Parts: sequence; structure tokens; C-alpha cells
Amino acid sequence: MKVTVEFLSLPNVVKMVGSKRVTFDFSGTTVNDLVHEVAGHYGERVQKFLLDESGKLDMSLSLTVNQQEWIRHNQMDRPLRDGDKVTIMMLVAGG
Repeated sequence: MKVTVEFLSLPNVVKMVGSKRVTFDFSGTTVNDLVHEVAGHYGERVQKFLLDESGKLDMSLSLTVNQQEWIRHNQMDRPLRDGDKVTIMMLVAGG
């Protein structure tokens, strides 16, 4: 299946990947599979931005699917479908 990944508020990742948006011919089935495929495809530097030391999505990041559904860290097994767009973004706090 083809899945588009967009990097939002992650300028270092965009610089390493070479684009703000990439499309993967993806053989996995879940959001977690996709995040690991992206991390593996672009190497250790991108992996360090996306994953924590235990191999899970870094807590400073958040995901949406099709700009409608927020994926919580305990929902990474959410299935993906052909044509889905996953946005990975940095959480920003302050006030």
C-alpha cells in the first residue's frame, strides 16, 4: 500500500529526509510499523528523532492520520489503509 508521511515542525528531520512529505510503498499494517519503517529507511539520525531508547515513538512527538484522527502513544497498533496520510509532528507546550 502507499502511505504518505508528512513531517511537521521537525526541521532537522526534513533536512535529513530531504523533503517535508514522502510517500512509502509500505508492506506493514499499522502506524507503529510505518514509524519503524521510516526510521529504518532514513537511518540512525532520523531514528534518534523518532524513537526513544526502547524503540517506541518519542514522547515529544504526536501523530495524526488523514489530519483527522490523533493517534495516542498507546494506539500505535492502529491499522493503516492504502492512501492514508500520517503526519508526525513535534508537540509544543508553553504559554
